[in-house]
Amino acid sequence: MQTQIFKTDPQWEAHLVRRAAAGETVAFELLIELHRPALEALAKRMLRNRDDANDAVQETFVKAFRAIGSFDPRRPLRPWLCRICANCCVDIVRERRSNRDSLEDREYMLVDPKQDVEEQTEDLMDGEAIRRAVRRLPARYRQIVEMRHFGEMEVGEIAEALKKPEGTIKSWLFRARALLRADLEPAQTIPG
Repeated sequence: MQTQIFKTDPQWEAHLVRRAAAGETVAFELLIELHRPALEALAKRMLRNRDDANDAVQETFVKAFRAIGSFDPRRPLRPWLCRICANCCVDIVRERRSNRDSLEDREYMLVDPKQDVEEQTEDLMDGEAIRRAVRRLPARYRQIVEMRHFGEMEVGEIAEALKKPEGTIKSWLFRARALLRADLEPAQTIPG
């Protein structure tokens, strides 16, 4: 019964934040235990890999510990932690992508033998073109596309993590997709 009060009482959380900001590690450890389940669930949804999710949550707490002194204890802590966690997950996705470059030399081993070589080559080129197009997006659009499509987060989860209204996230996602579509469409040639 007492644990339930601990989890829902914003005054208690604010008290712990103030004590953690003053350098009290026990208070920060209590905050970790309070928010760990939500952050683990977020990281697992985004990364689809338990080890990477654990790394993201751990990195979230390291970053939060370093920045807790600048956090306003009157605000709820969970959205702030979720935003840090989402950014850590995006960093891990980027790292995965850069590590994947070394696998691209052996990508021929992963192709479908039933598909002809021309189709396989076209598919690989399309995938790389999409990755390049996503990298060319403005930062906020790129982050939302990565969270939605690579991290498989729902719009509401992205909104909570970025502290933006859902309507804003939907609008940015629509614009990002429009930019990607325009970038990926073949250039129209004008007859001379």
